[in-house]
Amino acid sequence: MKIYHRLRTKLSIAFIIVTLIPTLIIGIYAIQVASQTLQAQTLAQQTEQVKILENLIRSFLSIVKSDLSFLSQSAPLREYLNLHMVLMSDSQVESVPTNSTEATQQAVHNILEQKQTALEQEFLAFSRSRQIYYQIRYLDEMGQEIARVDADESKSWIVAKKLLQNNADQDDFKGTMRLSSKQLFISKLDLNREQGQIEVPHKPVIRYAVNVYYPNNQRAGIVTINVNPNQFLQALGDAFLIDQEGFFLHHPNPKKEWGGPNDLKTGVTFEKDYPQIVSQVLNKNGTLSTNTAAISYQRIIVPGSSQQWTLLVLHHTREIFQSIIEFRLAFNIILAIAILIAIWFAIILSAKITRPIEQLTRIAEAISRGELIENRVEIHDKSEIGQLAQAFERMRVSMIKSFEKLRKQSRM
Repeated sequence: MKIYHRLRTKLSIAFIIVTLIPTLIIGIYAIQVASQTLQAQTLAQQTEQVKILENLIRSFLSIVKSDLSFLSQSAPLREYLNLHMVLMSDSQVESVPTNSTEATQQAVHNILEQKQTALEQEFLAFSRSRQIYYQIRYLDEMGQEIARVDADESKSWIVAKKLLQNNADQDDFKGTMRLSSKQLFISKLDLNREQGQIEVPHKPVIRYAVNVYYPNNQRAGIVTINVNPNQFLQALGDAFLIDQEGFFLHHPNPKKEWGGPNDLKTGVTFEKDYPQIVSQVLNKNGTLSTNTAAISYQRIIVPGSSQQWTLLVLHHTREIFQSIIEFRLAFNIILAIAILIAIWFAIILSAKITRPIEQLTRIAEAISRGELIENRVEIHDKSEIGQLAQAFERMRVSMIKSFEKLRKQSRM
Protein backbone atom coordinates (compact mmCIF):
# COMPACT_ATOMS: atom_id res chain seq x y z
CA MET A 1 0.00 0.00 0.00
CA LYS A 2 1.40 3.40 -0.95
CA ILE A 3 2.04 5.77 1.92
CA TYR A 4 -0.42 8.42 0.69
CA HIS A 5 -3.15 5.74 0.58
CA ARG A 6 -2.74 4.93 4.26
CA LEU A 7 -5.37 6.14 6.67
CA ARG A 8 -2.71 7.34 9.09
CA THR A 9 -1.20 9.63 6.45
CA LYS A 10 -4.59 11.02 5.52
CA LEU A 11 -5.49 11.67 9.15
CA SER A 12 -2.13 13.36 9.78
CA ILE A 13 -2.63 15.65 6.80
CA ALA A 14 -6.19 16.39 7.89
CA PHE A 15 -5.08 17.32 11.41
CA ILE A 16 -2.33 19.59 10.07
CA ILE A 17 -4.70 21.33 7.65
CA VAL A 18 -7.33 21.82 10.34
CA THR A 19 -4.68 23.46 12.52
CA LEU A 20 -2.89 25.41 9.80
CA ILE A 21 -5.73 26.97 7.83
CA PRO A 22 -7.37 28.84 10.76
CA THR A 23 -3.94 30.02 11.92
CA LEU A 24 -3.09 31.36 8.46
CA ILE A 25 -6.46 33.05 8.03
CA ILE A 26 -6.28 34.71 11.43
CA GLY A 27 -2.67 35.77 10.89
CA ILE A 28 -3.23 37.22 7.43
CA TYR A 29 -6.34 39.05 8.61
CA ALA A 30 -4.49 40.40 11.64
CA ILE A 31 -1.62 41.65 9.45
CA GLN A 32 -4.00 43.39 7.03
CA VAL A 33 -6.01 45.04 9.79
CA ALA A 34 -2.87 46.07 11.66
CA SER A 35 -1.31 47.52 8.48
CA GLN A 36 -4.40 49.56 7.63
CA THR A 37 -4.83 50.74 11.20
CA LEU A 38 -1.17 51.66 11.55
CA GLN A 39 -1.16 53.55 8.25
CA ALA A 40 -4.30 55.49 9.19
CA GLN A 41 -2.88 56.21 12.63
CA THR A 42 0.43 57.37 11.14
CA LEU A 43 -1.32 59.73 8.72
CA ALA A 44 -3.44 61.12 11.56
CA GLN A 45 -0.37 61.68 13.73
CA GLN A 46 1.51 63.27 10.85
CA THR A 47 -1.41 65.58 10.08
CA GLU A 48 -1.54 66.65 13.71
CA GLN A 49 2.23 67.18 13.71
CA VAL A 50 2.01 69.32 10.57
CA LYS A 51 -0.76 71.44 12.11
CA ILE A 52 1.25 71.98 15.28
CA LEU A 53 4.34 73.00 13.31
CA GLU A 54 2.25 75.22 11.04
CA ASN A 55 0.79 77.01 14.05
CA LEU A 56 4.30 77.41 15.44
CA ILE A 57 5.53 79.08 12.24
CA ARG A 58 2.44 81.25 11.85
CA SER A 59 2.61 82.37 15.47
CA PHE A 60 6.30 83.21 15.15
CA LEU A 61 5.81 85.25 11.97
CA SER A 62 2.75 86.99 13.43
CA ILE A 63 4.86 88.01 16.43
CA VAL A 64 7.50 89.42 14.08
CA LYS A 65 4.85 91.40 12.23
CA SER A 66 3.47 92.78 15.49
CA ASP A 67 6.97 93.62 16.73
CA LEU A 68 7.74 95.58 13.58
CA SER A 69 4.50 97.51 13.97
CA PHE A 70 5.37 98.28 17.59
CA LEU A 71 8.92 99.42 16.79
CA SER A 72 7.76 101.66 13.94
CA GLN A 73 5.33 103.43 16.32
CA SER A 74 7.42 103.37 19.50
CA ALA A 75 7.57 106.51 21.63
CA PRO A 76 11.36 107.05 21.27
CA LEU A 77 11.07 106.88 17.47
CA ARG A 78 8.08 109.28 17.46
CA GLU A 79 9.97 111.74 19.64
CA TYR A 80 13.06 111.51 17.44
CA LEU A 81 11.04 112.09 14.25
CA ASN A 82 9.11 115.01 15.79
CA LEU A 83 12.29 116.74 16.85
CA HIS A 84 14.05 115.97 13.58
CA MET A 85 11.16 117.52 11.64
CA VAL A 86 11.43 120.65 13.74
CA LEU A 87 15.16 120.81 13.09
CA MET A 88 14.62 120.40 9.36
CA SER A 89 11.97 123.15 9.38
CA ASP A 90 14.31 125.54 11.17
CA SER A 91 17.15 124.79 8.77
CA GLN A 92 14.91 125.68 5.86
CA VAL A 93 14.13 129.15 7.20
CA GLU A 94 16.28 131.65 5.28
CA SER A 95 17.52 134.18 7.79
CA VAL A 96 20.81 135.37 9.12
CA PRO A 97 21.54 133.20 12.09
CA THR A 98 22.19 134.96 15.35
CA ASN A 99 24.22 133.66 18.24
CA SER A 100 20.99 132.82 20.06
CA THR A 101 19.70 130.91 17.03
CA GLU A 102 22.95 128.95 16.74
CA ALA A 103 22.77 128.16 20.42
CA THR A 104 19.18 127.02 20.03
CA GLN A 105 20.04 124.84 17.09
CA GLN A 106 22.97 123.32 18.97
CA ALA A 107 20.68 122.62 21.89
CA VAL A 108 18.17 120.99 19.53
CA HIS A 109 20.98 118.89 18.01
CA ASN A 110 22.04 117.80 21.48
CA ILE A 111 18.49 116.84 22.30
CA LEU A 112 18.21 115.03 18.97
CA GLU A 113 21.31 112.99 19.84
CA GLN A 114 19.70 112.17 23.16
CA LYS A 115 16.56 111.02 21.34
CA GLN A 116 18.74 108.96 19.01
CA THR A 117 20.42 107.37 22.03
CA ALA A 118 17.00 106.70 23.58
CA LEU A 119 15.92 105.05 20.32
CA GLU A 120 19.04 102.87 20.37
CA GLN A 121 18.31 101.88 23.96
CA GLU A 122 14.75 101.02 22.97
CA PHE A 123 16.00 98.79 20.16
CA LEU A 124 18.60 97.23 22.46
CA ALA A 125 16.08 96.41 25.18
CA PHE A 126 13.71 94.99 22.61
CA SER A 127 16.43 92.85 21.02
CA ARG A 128 17.49 91.46 24.40
CA SER A 129 13.89 90.75 25.31
CA ARG A 130 12.95 88.92 22.11
CA GLN A 131 16.26 87.26 21.21
CA ILE A 132 14.97 86.40 17.73
CA TYR A 133 16.47 89.28 15.73
CA TYR A 134 19.91 89.63 14.18
CA GLN A 135 19.39 93.35 13.56
CA ILE A 136 16.97 96.13 14.42
CA ARG A 137 17.53 99.37 12.49
CA TYR A 138 16.05 102.73 11.67
CA LEU A 139 17.16 104.22 8.33
CA ASP A 140 16.22 107.75 7.37
CA GLU A 141 14.66 108.67 4.03
CA MET A 142 18.13 108.88 2.44
CA GLY A 143 18.99 105.31 3.47
CA GLN A 144 21.39 106.31 6.24
CA GLU A 145 21.37 104.15 9.37
CA ILE A 146 20.40 106.29 12.36
CA ALA A 147 20.04 103.61 15.02
CA ARG A 148 21.21 100.02 14.75
CA VAL A 149 21.37 97.10 17.16
CA ASP A 150 23.07 93.85 16.20
CA ALA A 151 22.78 90.51 17.98
CA ASP A 152 24.05 86.98 17.93
CA GLU A 153 22.95 83.85 19.78
CA SER A 154 24.14 85.15 23.15
CA LYS A 155 24.12 88.96 23.27
CA SER A 156 22.90 92.22 21.71
CA TRP A 157 24.81 95.47 21.27
CA ILE A 158 24.44 99.00 19.86
CA VAL A 159 26.53 99.63 16.75
CA ALA A 160 28.73 102.70 17.15
CA LYS A 161 27.69 105.76 15.18
CA LYS A 162 30.93 105.80 13.18
CA LEU A 163 30.11 102.29 11.91
CA LEU A 164 26.63 103.13 10.69
CA GLN A 165 26.24 102.72 6.93
CA ASN A 166 24.19 104.10 4.10
CA ASN A 167 21.95 101.45 2.54
CA ALA A 168 20.21 103.56 -0.09
CA ASP A 169 21.37 101.18 -2.84
CA GLN A 170 20.11 98.05 -1.07
CA ASP A 171 17.10 96.25 -2.56
CA ASP A 172 15.44 96.01 0.84
CA PHE A 173 15.50 99.76 1.32
CA LYS A 174 14.41 100.61 -2.23
CA GLY A 175 11.68 97.97 -2.17
CA THR A 176 10.28 99.24 1.13
CA MET A 177 10.32 102.88 0.04
CA ARG A 178 8.14 101.97 -2.93
CA LEU A 179 5.41 100.58 -0.67
CA SER A 180 2.44 102.41 0.77
CA SER A 181 2.22 103.26 4.47
CA LYS A 182 0.44 100.07 5.57
CA GLN A 183 2.38 97.61 3.44
CA LEU A 184 5.22 95.45 4.72
CA PHE A 185 8.36 94.48 2.91
CA ILE A 186 9.13 90.83 3.61
CA SER A 187 12.13 89.26 1.96
CA LYS A 188 12.50 85.63 1.02
CA LEU A 189 13.87 83.25 3.60
CA ASP A 190 17.46 82.90 2.45
CA LEU A 191 21.05 82.83 3.65
CA ASN A 192 22.51 86.04 5.02
CA ARG A 193 25.22 87.79 3.03
CA GLU A 194 28.02 90.03 4.22
CA GLN A 195 29.63 92.24 1.58
CA GLY A 196 27.90 90.22 -1.10
CA GLN A 197 29.18 86.85 0.12
CA ILE A 198 27.14 84.15 1.88
CA GLU A 199 28.07 84.22 5.54
CA VAL A 200 29.80 81.10 6.91
CA PRO A 201 28.64 79.38 9.00
CA HIS A 202 25.33 79.72 7.16
CA LYS A 203 22.87 82.04 8.80
CA PRO A 204 19.29 81.97 7.44
CA VAL A 205 17.42 85.26 7.65
CA ILE A 206 14.11 86.95 6.81
CA ARG A 207 14.06 90.74 6.51
CA TYR A 208 11.00 92.71 7.53
CA ALA A 209 10.64 96.45 6.90
CA VAL A 210 7.98 99.15 7.03
CA ASN A 211 7.89 102.85 6.19
CA VAL A 212 7.73 105.48 8.93
CA TYR A 213 6.54 109.08 8.57
CA TYR A 214 7.03 112.49 10.12
CA PRO A 215 4.02 114.12 11.81
CA ASN A 216 3.33 115.97 8.57
CA ASN A 217 3.01 112.58 6.78
CA GLN A 218 6.26 113.11 4.91
CA ARG A 219 8.23 109.87 4.47
CA ALA A 220 10.88 109.58 7.18
CA GLY A 221 12.60 106.35 6.20
CA ILE A 222 12.09 102.77 7.29
CA VAL A 223 12.33 100.52 10.33
CA THR A 224 13.76 97.12 9.42
CA ILE A 225 14.45 93.95 11.37
CA ASN A 226 16.46 90.91 10.37
CA VAL A 227 14.74 87.85 11.79
CA ASN A 228 16.50 84.70 12.98
CA PRO A 229 14.27 81.90 11.55
CA ASN A 230 16.29 79.21 13.33
CA GLN A 231 13.83 79.78 16.15
CA PHE A 232 11.28 77.73 14.22
CA LEU A 233 13.49 75.91 11.70
CA GLN A 234 15.23 73.96 14.45
CA ALA A 235 11.84 72.91 15.84
CA LEU A 236 10.86 71.24 12.55
CA GLY A 237 12.93 68.13 13.24
CA ASP A 238 12.45 65.61 10.41
CA ALA A 239 9.84 67.75 8.62
CA PHE A 240 10.45 69.43 5.25
CA LEU A 241 9.96 73.15 4.62
CA ILE A 242 9.86 73.95 0.92
CA ASP A 243 9.61 77.33 -0.79
CA GLN A 244 7.20 77.94 -3.63
CA GLU A 245 9.93 77.19 -6.20
CA GLY A 246 10.49 73.77 -4.64
CA PHE A 247 13.82 74.40 -2.90
CA PHE A 248 14.35 73.04 0.61
CA LEU A 249 14.47 75.65 3.37
CA HIS A 250 14.66 72.83 5.89
CA HIS A 251 15.46 69.17 5.33
CA PRO A 252 16.37 66.27 7.64
CA ASN A 253 19.57 66.10 5.59
CA PRO A 254 21.18 69.59 5.85
CA LYS A 255 23.15 68.98 2.63
CA LYS A 256 19.93 69.32 0.66
CA GLU A 257 19.03 72.76 2.08
CA TRP A 258 19.42 76.16 0.40
CA GLY A 259 19.81 74.88 -3.15
CA GLY A 260 18.20 77.92 -4.78
CA PRO A 261 19.91 80.28 -7.26
CA ASN A 262 20.17 83.02 -4.61
CA ASP A 263 21.80 80.70 -2.08
CA LEU A 264 24.10 77.69 -2.62
CA LYS A 265 22.92 76.98 -6.20
CA THR A 266 23.02 73.19 -5.75
CA GLY A 267 19.78 72.75 -7.66
CA VAL A 268 18.45 70.21 -5.16
CA THR A 269 14.65 70.41 -5.22
CA PHE A 270 11.66 68.50 -3.96
CA GLU A 271 10.76 67.67 -7.56
CA LYS A 272 14.11 65.96 -8.14
CA ASP A 273 13.73 63.86 -5.01
CA TYR A 274 10.02 63.08 -5.39
CA PRO A 275 9.03 63.69 -9.04
CA GLN A 276 6.01 61.39 -8.84
CA ILE A 277 4.18 63.42 -6.18
CA VAL A 278 5.42 67.00 -6.60
CA SER A 279 2.30 68.14 -8.47
CA GLN A 280 0.03 66.68 -5.76
CA VAL A 281 1.91 68.13 -2.81
CA LEU A 282 3.69 71.42 -3.51
CA ASN A 283 1.74 74.51 -2.35
CA LYS A 284 -1.28 72.39 -1.36
CA ASN A 285 -2.93 70.90 1.74
CA GLY A 286 -3.75 67.27 2.45
CA THR A 287 -2.44 63.76 2.98
CA LEU A 288 -1.14 61.20 0.56
CA SER A 289 -0.40 57.51 0.92
CA THR A 290 1.76 55.68 -1.62
CA ASN A 291 3.35 52.26 -1.76
CA THR A 292 6.56 53.70 -0.37
CA ALA A 293 5.52 56.53 1.97
CA ALA A 294 2.81 58.25 3.99
CA ILE A 295 2.82 62.05 3.49
CA SER A 296 1.06 64.93 5.24
CA TYR A 297 1.50 68.45 3.88
CA GLN A 298 0.25 71.98 4.56
CA ARG A 299 0.60 75.23 2.66
CA ILE A 300 1.79 78.19 4.73
CA ILE A 301 1.19 81.72 3.49
CA VAL A 302 3.66 84.10 5.11
CA PRO A 303 1.54 86.71 6.95
CA GLY A 304 1.71 90.08 5.25
CA SER A 305 3.09 88.80 1.93
CA SER A 306 2.24 86.69 -1.09
CA GLN A 307 4.97 84.18 -0.32
CA GLN A 308 4.00 80.63 0.49
CA TRP A 309 5.85 77.61 1.79
CA THR A 310 4.94 73.96 1.98
CA LEU A 311 5.39 72.18 5.29
CA LEU A 312 5.61 68.43 4.80
CA VAL A 313 6.08 65.39 7.03
CA LEU A 314 7.01 62.16 5.28
CA HIS A 315 7.61 58.69 6.66
CA HIS A 316 8.71 55.81 4.50
CA THR A 317 6.59 52.68 4.57
CA ARG A 318 9.44 50.60 5.95
CA GLU A 319 9.61 52.94 8.96
CA ILE A 320 5.85 52.98 9.49
CA PHE A 321 5.44 49.24 9.21
CA GLN A 322 8.43 48.28 11.30
CA SER A 323 6.08 46.96 13.96
CA ILE A 324 4.18 45.05 11.26
CA ILE A 325 7.45 43.50 10.10
CA GLU A 326 8.19 42.48 13.67
CA PHE A 327 4.66 41.10 13.96
CA ARG A 328 5.10 39.11 10.76
CA LEU A 329 8.37 37.68 12.04
CA ALA A 330 6.76 36.71 15.33
CA PHE A 331 3.77 35.29 13.45
CA ASN A 332 6.00 33.17 11.20
CA ILE A 333 7.84 31.81 14.23
CA ILE A 334 4.56 31.02 15.97
CA LEU A 335 3.22 29.46 12.76
CA ALA A 336 6.31 27.23 12.42
CA ILE A 337 5.99 26.14 16.04
CA ALA A 338 2.27 25.52 15.54
CA ILE A 339 2.97 23.39 12.46
CA LEU A 340 5.56 21.32 14.33
CA ILE A 341 3.18 20.83 17.25
CA ALA A 342 0.35 20.00 14.82
CA ILE A 343 2.53 17.43 13.06
CA TRP A 344 3.52 15.88 16.38
CA PHE A 345 -0.08 15.72 17.60
CA ALA A 346 -1.26 14.51 14.18
CA ILE A 347 1.22 11.64 14.24
CA ILE A 348 0.26 10.67 17.79
CA LEU A 349 -3.48 10.97 17.26
CA SER A 350 -3.49 9.28 13.88
CA ALA A 351 -1.35 6.46 15.28
CA LYS A 352 -3.69 6.07 18.23
CA ILE A 353 -6.68 5.91 15.90
CA THR A 354 -5.19 3.73 13.18
CA ARG A 355 -3.11 1.30 15.24
CA PRO A 356 -6.16 -0.79 16.35
CA ILE A 357 -7.53 -0.72 12.80
CA GLU A 358 -4.18 -1.89 11.47
CA GLN A 359 -4.15 -4.67 14.06
CA LEU A 360 -7.66 -5.74 13.09
CA THR A 361 -6.65 -5.60 9.44
CA ARG A 362 -3.72 -7.98 10.06
CA ILE A 363 -5.98 -10.41 11.96
CA ALA A 364 -8.60 -10.24 9.21
CA GLU A 365 -5.96 -10.99 6.58
CA ALA A 366 -4.70 -13.96 8.62
CA ILE A 367 -8.20 -15.34 9.01
CA SER A 368 -8.79 -14.86 5.27
CA ARG A 369 -5.77 -17.07 4.66
CA GLY A 370 -7.28 -19.75 6.92
CA GLU A 371 -5.06 -18.94 9.88
CA LEU A 372 -7.01 -18.87 13.12
CA ILE A 373 -5.19 -16.60 15.50
CA GLU A 374 -5.14 -17.96 19.02
CA ASN A 375 -4.25 -14.69 20.63
CA ARG A 376 -7.09 -12.51 21.79
CA VAL A 377 -7.82 -9.23 20.15
CA GLU A 378 -7.00 -6.92 23.03
CA ILE A 379 -7.75 -3.31 22.21
CA HIS A 380 -8.60 -1.20 25.23
CA ASP A 381 -10.65 1.60 23.76
CA LYS A 382 -14.11 2.78 24.75
CA SER A 383 -14.81 4.43 21.42
CA GLU A 384 -16.27 2.93 18.30
CA ILE A 385 -12.86 1.38 17.57
CA GLY A 386 -13.05 -0.51 20.87
CA GLN A 387 -16.55 -1.69 20.11
CA LEU A 388 -15.38 -2.84 16.67
CA ALA A 389 -12.50 -4.73 18.28
CA GLN A 390 -14.86 -6.44 20.72
CA ALA A 391 -17.17 -7.42 17.86
CA PHE A 392 -14.18 -8.69 15.92
CA GLU A 393 -13.06 -10.73 18.91
CA ARG A 394 -16.51 -12.26 19.25
CA MET A 395 -16.47 -13.05 15.55
CA ARG A 396 -13.04 -14.66 15.85
CA VAL A 397 -14.14 -16.76 18.83
CA SER A 398 -17.32 -17.79 17.02
CA MET A 399 -15.33 -18.82 13.95
CA ILE A 400 -12.93 -20.89 16.07
CA LYS A 401 -15.86 -22.62 17.74
CA SER A 402 -17.46 -23.23 14.37
CA PHE A 403 -14.26 -24.76 12.95
CA GLU A 404 -13.87 -26.98 16.03
CA LYS A 405 -17.45 -28.14 15.71
CA LEU A 406 -16.89 -28.97 12.04
CA ARG A 407 -13.75 -30.98 12.89
CA LYS A 408 -15.62 -33.03 15.48
CA GLN A 409 -18.42 -33.73 13.05
CA SER A 410 -15.94 -34.77 10.35
CA ARG A 411 -14.30 -37.31 12.69
CA MET A 412 -17.53 -39.04 13.56
